[in-house]
Amino acid sequence: MPAEATVTFDASGLRWTAEAATAEAVRAGIAGRLGEIDGAPGVAVLKRNLVRAVFRVPMPGGGRVIVKRYRVSGAQDVVKYAVKDSRAKTEWDVGRALDAAGIPTSVPLAFGERRAGGVLRDAALVTREIPDALHLNAFVEKHMLGGAAAEGDRAEADRRAALRGALYDALARLVRRMHDAGFVHNDFHGGNLLVNGPPDAPSLHVIDLHSVTRPARPSESARWFDLVKLLHSMLTCSTEEERRRICETYATAGGPSGTRVERLLAEGALSAALEPELARMELRRVRSRTDRSLARSSKFDVTAAEGMRVHHLRTLDARALAGLVAPHLRDVAAKARNVLKDGSRSALTRQSLPPPEEGGAPRSVIVKQYRRGGAMDRAKNLVRTPRAVAAWVAGNGLLVRGFDAAEPLALLVRGRGAALGDAFLVMEDLGDGTRSDLVVLARHASAPDAARRAEKRALVEAAASLVRRLHDAGVYHGDLKAVNLFLRRGAAAGPRLVLADYDRVEFDRRVPFRRRVKNLAQLSASVPVCISLADRLRFFRAYAAGRPEVAAGWKEWFRRVAAECRRKIVVRMDPIE
Repeated sequence: MPAEATVTFDASGLRWTAEAATAEAVRAGIAGRLGEIDGAPGVAVLKRNLVRAVFRVPMPGGGRVIVKRYRVSGAQDVVKYAVKDSRAKTEWDVGRALDAAGIPTSVPLAFGERRAGGVLRDAALVTREIPDALHLNAFVEKHMLGGAAAEGDRAEADRRAALRGALYDALARLVRRMHDAGFVHNDFHGGNLLVNGPPDAPSLHVIDLHSVTRPARPSESARWFDLVKLLHSMLTCSTEEERRRICETYATAGGPSGTRVERLLAEGALSAALEPELARMELRRVRSRTDRSLARSSKFDVTAAEGMRVHHLRTLDARALAGLVAPHLRDVAAKARNVLKDGSRSALTRQSLPPPEEGGAPRSVIVKQYRRGGAMDRAKNLVRTPRAVAAWVAGNGLLVRGFDAAEPLALLVRGRGAALGDAFLVMEDLGDGTRSDLVVLARHASAPDAARRAEKRALVEAAASLVRRLHDAGVYHGDLKAVNLFLRRGAAAGPRLVLADYDRVEFDRRVPFRRRVKNLAQLSASVPVCISLADRLRFFRAYAAGRPEVAAGWKEWFRRVAAECRRKIVVRMDPIE
């Protein structure tokens, strides 16, 4: 688009550059009231994090636009944007260049900056809305994966697979066109691709362009990085075969690419190179996201309140969370009815968290107190992660790895190291009557009818699937008893088990045979005997699914589990805490 097609003006303290054709509408609808957009009627907040806030804003004359407001904070930003363009300016330039090259994107309409003495103080971008669009993974999951409609229906499953194939071919061609046109995205994942239109004729759009570079000729490594990052983001909505197909289409669309992808395909070595790299990227991702729970990020904050350091979800008020400690301590001292446990090392109560907004409903939560311990425990805290901190990290780590767990809401601590006092973990309350062993006793202790037998079978298989997934993912839970498994209420697709305790969870190591046996024995010993031998055999078959060497050695597994159980208190028909 030629430079003369733009105009400049001042509004809301920023210097704006806009498309001439829409400049007046942008000035009146956005630029002139930039500070009033957040919270204005009809405005939807699409994203808010430490870097930017994104809004969908209705225009006075009809239609909607996307407004990005970029945060500028700290010395690092001051130095960075003194020598390089702001994110708003970069997205403006790249978006217009992509549009001119015929690459579908969210077309920029205007950007504004405020600088003082060369230092960037504020920046904003306005783009056209891509209507009725979903991020790539969400679009695939909604329209093209399995589910109730495809369950047991081969024709429907085949139809959805064909739709995915067509979409992924179009995606590969788009990536190839983008690279051949001289653009490298550098942050190319499913969240930065929008898809709209019907499932049989979808349209793809590249968004979030602040990291895009435009080398004269993208290097092999840059092309490979873009492609691998994209495929990594699609692990949950693609198969290995589909990822290979994307690479094949990329390599051949528009003629030979002369890239690493093409060479690996020719050598028959693509999957051997690609899949381990995707696994390494996933391991880095889950470790990084787990560690973020202890730092300030778009999801978490760290706040001082009531003499404590509060690690908490940004959506929750730190003072309200700190206010739970006093009633918890009073209830434990009074042995109140809401005390769920009062042991030498920890105590649990059910508390009510005030609503974040006036008029909202209070939220029932669980407060777990980790008692300080003696001199030995305090000395250990100098060389180990304290139990409460480890539990907070582990709970968030389970969620990051796709396991359902009682959501950790906050960690409250006083002191550090040997001076660490009592600590408090605030967790989601999974509710009364959902603990798995109590559910088994309530529903399956008496002679069951056909419906109850089917329900019990589904519960047994769900438990086996959870334990298998944990072990296959390199997750070891040191206290995997039925009392620590709850059923998620309202789960539509059969029973959904939730981990309610994560004090002794370890990640990212191969779970050896000895520990696998220990977990199976912990679970076996802690469920009532109304879970019959046939049920336990069914559990093991489900646990061994996809691993013929485990299934073939079932006798040895059973012998070892039985020996381990003999060292434990086995539940008969009364629950054990």
